[in-house]
Amino acid sequence: MQRFILYNSDVAVAKFELNYGTIVSFKALLPELLPMQLRNASADTFTLWLQNRSIDLNTFQHRQLASELLGTRDKTAIAIITHMFSVTDTFTCFAEGDFQPREKLCNPATQNDISGFILVSSDTSLNKAARVTPNASTDGSFTKTWRFEDNRWWLYKLQSEEATCSEVEISKALRACGWDAAEYQYVKGNKTRVKSLNFVHTCEFFEPYDSFRYTFMDRSDDDRVIYNNIASMGIQFEEAWTKILLADALFMNTDRHMRNFGFIRSAETGRVLRMAPNFDNNQAYTANPGMSYSGVMLKNFVKDYGEHKTMLQQLVEACEAQSYLKKAAETGKSFL
Repeated sequence: MQRFILYNSDVAVAKFELNYGTIVSFKALLPELLPMQLRNASADTFTLWLQNRSIDLNTFQHRQLASELLGTRDKTAIAIITHMFSVTDTFTCFAEGDFQPREKLCNPATQNDISGFILVSSDTSLNKAARVTPNASTDGSFTKTWRFEDNRWWLYKLQSEEATCSEVEISKALRACGWDAAEYQYVKGNKTRVKSLNFVHTCEFFEPYDSFRYTFMDRSDDDRVIYNNIASMGIQFEEAWTKILLADALFMNTDRHMRNFGFIRSAETGRVLRMAPNFDNNQAYTANPGMSYSGVMLKNFVKDYGEHKTMLQQLVEACEAQSYLKKAAETGKSFL
């Protein structure tokens, strides 16, 4: 039986036991500093949370990385080997009595070696790579990896040219409105790569709604339930969520599942600070799975949540300033 401690920054917040590769017990020590999903979690629930932090094994590059660098494709083992390090939150795990501060776990130069492997599908940099890397907590449908540039962390993603254009141009429009949105940039000289700036600050952690929903009585994925849950947190949260829903409707984003929106919490107190910015729009606009843009989602938004004409006017004006979003501007104007 192996005993481990889960830390939030340098504070022990839970403990768990591993027996022959299976987590057999989990106990919260400081529930207020845990993700909502873990406050009253069983061993099985903790295992699911932990595995969501592991390398996504749907892509060739990540499977190859797991096999060559970590020697396993078991998601529980991967998460524990890499101490569950993540760029976007402050949680790590260690065997009992074996704690190390977060800043000693990840060498940015080493991580950039790993990201080079991911981005070019080559093993030339693996010989000098260490096991612990933020890439181990990158999940999702597309090949992604973190890089450290100009003293900041950027998430690189490989995708189609259309998806890259949608992600960058929608981000520009949202930010032009003054709305909270992740910063996306084109990667110079490569139209199938995009990078986004880490939006989590020091002593903060991101918690996706899929985990945060455990704070509410109704945890279902019904759209109205989600809206009411977020609205119950206060007007600033309701307004932030309405802006995300409106942007999704105008830009026909069909991929706003419960892991690509959420909240920013204090790592020191556990307090919810704000809603996370709008991010992940690479399956929106003309990059949506149907590759066909229309106003059908905006029509449904108006029916379900009201017109919100002031917000829509802001968004339309931002779209009019970008030729790429001309169709969205025209569709939005027809609803004003």
